[in-house]
Amino acid sequence: MNRMKKLRNDVYSFEELDTLEKNARKLADKETLALIELSRVSKTAKGEKRKAVTLENETARQRRDRLRRGE
Repeated sequence: MNRMKKLRNDVYSFEELDTLEKNARKLADKETLALIELSRVSKTAKGEKRKAVTLENETARQRRDRLRRGE
């Protein structure tokens, strides 16, 4: 299954979507960015949540990503 089909079928986790978004932004891939946004909305509507990471166990990269997202 290719990346676009996986995005349409909500196969990726929130963390994987963050990585895909970062790469799509670098490539200015608007189609992928739109699918990522739809996938996030769909997951939220289904009641899925991001994995909770305690601040003590958070890596520097996770902290930067969280702050960039405005959480």
